[in-house]
Parts: sequence; structure tokens; C-alpha cells
Amino acid sequence: MATSEIKTVLAPTDFSERSFYAFDLAIKIASCFKARIIPFHVIPQEQIRFAREIMIEQKFTVPGYSEEELIERRKEKIIKEFERHFPDYKKLNIKVEAHAAFGNPVEKILDAVRAYQVDIIVMGTHGRAGINLALIGSVAEKVVRHSPVPVTTVKVPGDPAVP
Repeated sequence: MATSEIKTVLAPTDFSERSFYAFDLAIKIASCFKARIIPFHVIPQEQIRFAREIMIEQKFTVPGYSEEELIERRKEKIIKEFERHFPDYKKLNIKVEAHAAFGNPVEKILDAVRAYQVDIIVMGTHGRAGINLALIGSVAEKVVRHSPVPVTTVKVPGDPAVP
């Protein structure tokens, strides 16, 4: 792929400062190529199940949101956070199209590459190393290994690797 063909940049986010640091690079790439940027968040199914179990145990009312409603709420959060961290992005004349999904983060990020015709992924990394990487693995590392498109991983300067 020639760099002039970059039309869509996928920027996965977990709403951490690391992911917003990576967004900065994703915005610059999108701006250079007049590409659209897709902030993308995956809601792990386990999180929803776990939260509901705790709410039931604590006798809280469990909201009956459908997956579609939760995804729409998450898209709204993505845009609000995006605008909070990058208030001047509209001056760059790039199209921002937020998406969210339920499931395994690695699988859903790779699904998004195909679904949205992504040309490059720009994502933050926690910098796991050693036994943690071997046992847990990292979303970024698995995406790099399996992605059909180039992946740029971004580590915050001075951020120590997670042991």
C-alpha cells in the first residue's frame, strides 16, 4: 500500500490517557492524508456481565439497556471525550466517525479493519513486558500479529513498562 492511499485511520480507545496520546498521532496522520479517523471502543462482554452480577448482588436496579443502546451511549462518550481532548480537531477538516462494539477487543478491532476499510491502525500500548506479556498478552501485540493492515503502536514517553 502506498502512503497516499491512506483514507481511513482506526484509533482504538479504552479511554485511558495512553489511548488519547495515540489519538494525537492518529489525528496527525488523518490530517496529512485528509483521511477519516474512526475512534473505536470495544466493550468486553465480561464487563457487562460482571457489572450486572454486582448490581444484582447489591440489590441495585439493573438497567435494561439493549446492546444497541449501550453502543450508542458509548459512541456519544467517544465523541465527547474526543472533543474534550482535541477541541480544535474540526479546524483540521477531517471526518470523525465513532464506532463501538461488544466482544473480544482483538477480534472486534480486526473486524473493524474489514468493516470500515481501514488502511492503518494507530493505538496506544501499556508496554507490558516479560511474564505479564507472556501470560496476559496485550491487545496491541495481538492486533499487530494478526492485522492485515499496518499498525502503529504508541507508548507515552517516560511511561514505564508494566511489569
